[in-house]
Amino acid sequence: MNTPSHVLIGCAAVGSRPARRFWPALLGGALPDAPIYLFYAYEKLILRAPELRIWRQDYFASPVQPVLDALHSFPLILGALAVALAARSEVLKWFSLSLLLHACTDFPLHHDDAHRQFFPFSDYRFASPVSYWDPRHYGAWGGGIELAVTAVAVAVLLRRHKNARIRTLWAAIWLLNVVPFLYWG
Repeated sequence: MNTPSHVLIGCAAVGSRPARRFWPALLGGALPDAPIYLFYAYEKLILRAPELRIWRQDYFASPVQPVLDALHSFPLILGALAVALAARSEVLKWFSLSLLLHACTDFPLHHDDAHRQFFPFSDYRFASPVSYWDPRHYGAWGGGIELAVTAVAVAVLLRRHKNARIRTLWAAIWLLNVVPFLYWG
């Protein structure tokens, strides 16, 4: 899934009511993908690598892969959730639940770019038959499902929030989600 999707879904499902859940839910939705943005900025701005090399070669050989795998790892996320519950930490609980939701929504929508979901205990990667972007693996269907789910999430968020600035934020994040679909679609 695209990162804006994770943010919208995490905030709709876990965050925003009460307000103290918002930041943990937002960070849990966005953090697992943050290393990808750092990787891309380095490849594009520093190394000036061509787009195809970045996504077909460098991404898979990048030292960022173990970090991505750790941030999408079901055992590690469940461990963080267990610590949160044992420590009675509301912030860590909502953050961990948003991380878990991120990993769960990525699981069925990644094929060639699947994460090691059981890292560090296994190198297994579930290569879903459906991708959220790749047309060779029903990317139009996967992307369409993603857009539909995020449309519901943004509708929930818009209904919860009456503040015009917050509503504009949710709409803008959803538009950030639509652009990649239109680009790849």
